[in-house]
Amino acid sequence: NWFICFHARDGAYLESLFRKNEVNYNGYRDWDIKSSLSAIKYITSLNGYAIRMGAVVEKELPNLENKKIIDYACKYRTDFGDIYLPSKCKFFLGDGCGLNLIPKIFNKPVVWVNLIPLKYPPLTKEDIFILKKIWSIPENRLLTFQEIINRGIVDYEFNELYENDKLKIINNSSQEIEDVVKEMNERLDGTWITTKEDEELQQKFKLLFDKNSHCYQFPSRIGAKFLRENKNLLE
Repeated sequence: NWFICFHARDGAYLESLFRKNEVNYNGYRDWDIKSSLSAIKYITSLNGYAIRMGAVVEKELPNLENKKIIDYACKYRTDFGDIYLPSKCKFFLGDGCGLNLIPKIFNKPVVWVNLIPLKYPPLTKEDIFILKKIWSIPENRLLTFQEIINRGIVDYEFNELYENDKLKIINNSSQEIEDVVKEMNERLDGTWITTKEDEELQQKFKLLFDKNSHCYQFPSRIGAKFLRENKNLLE
């Protein structure tokens, strides 16, 4: 049977290695594994399996009474499995942390959700990602992608930088995650239909980064529906 691997970054792994006050510097990257469950149910509705990865995690998956959803991280985890499973999955759903790079060693496509900072998209043309949004509390609005780049927020890698600028990080919704997982699965199955608008929006997003930027001409794609629904953030 085919399967995907999925993982959500939380603070448990680093806290198992260091004192809590030493590792809270980048908690802005964390998100709740529960927000992926709608996408996971979509996978199992197609008779695929979904294997939750992780060495040390904050919480077990809720009991969904679905034998195709396997909480490997809490029940079956081994060092060997951490490498073997991502090497055999159809694709990997994650967020850009270390474990999410294992499938790339084996040329498996990845879906990255809740990506932040903006300057670290996935590595290959088969990969797809969607971003966390940033809300400016003083301005009472979402910042555009260009504003995030121009103001240097694209380089923020510590909690205190967001806090000092009074910025609120907004995680991807369950629907956004499901949409990008559907796109990846349909692309791999050869049933995805792109549109002229989708390609124009992709190009517009990539042109936000100049030649001196870390991710200039990056090869991966941002989720099509995510871009359609956030065209205003491209202005």
